[in-house]
Amino acid sequence: MNDRLDQLLEKYWQGTSSPVEEEEMKALLERVPGYAQEKTFFLGLREIKRMKSELPENSGFRKMSRPTDGGFVRDWMKLAATLILLVGMGVLVRQYQVWQEKKAQERAYFEVMEAFGLIQQNLHKGERQLEVMQDLKYLHAPHQLFNLNERKND
Repeated sequence: MNDRLDQLLEKYWQGTSSPVEEEEMKALLERVPGYAQEKTFFLGLREIKRMKSELPENSGFRKMSRPTDGGFVRDWMKLAATLILLVGMGVLVRQYQVWQEKKAQERAYFEVMEAFGLIQQNLHKGERQLEVMQDLKYLHAPHQLFNLNERKND
């Protein structure tokens, strides 16, 4: 009898027992010695069911049910809450997009400034190379070409 009770309890705790097996298990629990925790649990469930059936209908402890009145208002409230959530999400998405655009503009600005820096650097190189050409334009005779280094040293 204990083996059968153990099998039924195992099936019950796994959630695979049928209502007939549950009734058999409860009957075996009443007859078999031991199993104090299980007996307390199932006897407690039986006591709760009994107490629930004895409660008067107008007491505050009856089962909560969804009232039929106010359903129209409740549906509109659900719709309003959904719309508020959607609008809020839309605002957040838009703010994120604006933030991304600002970051992209900042990156583009720094890249342009870096390019301008490179252009300025190369422009200075070109100006230094043109200084030699400026010196050549003031030469009046070909023999002065050979004295160019001496002229710079003066």
